[in-house]
Amino acid sequence: MSAWVGVGRRWVAGNRTVLPFLALLLVWLVAAATTGGFASWAKTGYLMQTASYLGIVGVGQTLVVMMGGIDLSVSGVVSLAAVVCAQVAGGYGGGAGIAAALLASAAVGAANAFGIRALRLPPLVMTLASGTIISGALLVYTNGAPRSASVGVLTSLANDRVAGVPLAFLLWLVIGVVCLWLLHLSRLGREAVALGLSVPASRISGVSVPATTYTMYIGCSVLAGVAGLVLFGFTGTSSLTMGDPYQLQSIAVVVLGGTSILGGRGHVLGTVAGALMLTVLTSMLQAWNLSQAAQQVFLGVLIIGLLLVYAREGRTR
Repeated sequence: MSAWVGVGRRWVAGNRTVLPFLALLLVWLVAAATTGGFASWAKTGYLMQTASYLGIVGVGQTLVVMMGGIDLSVSGVVSLAAVVCAQVAGGYGGGAGIAAALLASAAVGAANAFGIRALRLPPLVMTLASGTIISGALLVYTNGAPRSASVGVLTSLANDRVAGVPLAFLLWLVIGVVCLWLLHLSRLGREAVALGLSVPASRISGVSVPATTYTMYIGCSVLAGVAGLVLFGFTGTSSLTMGDPYQLQSIAVVVLGGTSILGGRGHVLGTVAGALMLTVLTSMLQAWNLSQAAQQVFLGVLIIGLLLVYAREGRTR
């Protein structure tokens, strides 16, 4: 028996991505056992749809965290994309609104990369500053009033289902597969991981640090913009605060997924599990009728516990 346990431990230690999915399964089983109707397909579909918004932002965050960076502007970009799309779509149509929103999102990512590489600002400071600038600019531009518009493709993407599976969830899966290839199978991804391990060694090895930095930060911002567009399609209204929950939650799902916050180690699949786990946890705690303060304490303690498990797993490798 002990031999089988040892084999299991070594297998898990060699497959870091497995742990988040095991934790997700455990959390779901607890939720299903303690909450009536939690295991129903209707509830599962709702959780899949809700997790998609966070998951899209989280996958983008993974791109920069694996490189040793961080992006605190994603919340602002989510709101920016929704506001820009609503404004442009009202005058020029939905296609123009979507294109303008994605271009604006990409511009933020390029600005973040420029500040980090050319101005040598720490990623934490640069992205926090750009997010703050976006929030202030949107407040001035909209005067605090939400902007509304109807974009059919976004409404369908956010609300329709295929064989009971939300389209938003399918979009998230497609994005996840693309980013999995980009980060783990392409040369650019290997260079990004190398940067997360050691910037000086990467330079010596011929890694193009500026090109990799720009690509990953632009990718992160574009994905935050995509999440903002899908959210806009779901609500039909752009709000200045609609992206606020995703600033820290996107980092939380990356960490819950087993990715090192220092970069160089982790997996996109882990982030997918982390987004689902956080969504299930939040829904379970709400079903338990816990206060907002109690939910925050519970989630914080659980995150610390999972991080300790990951740290132990990392030491046994």
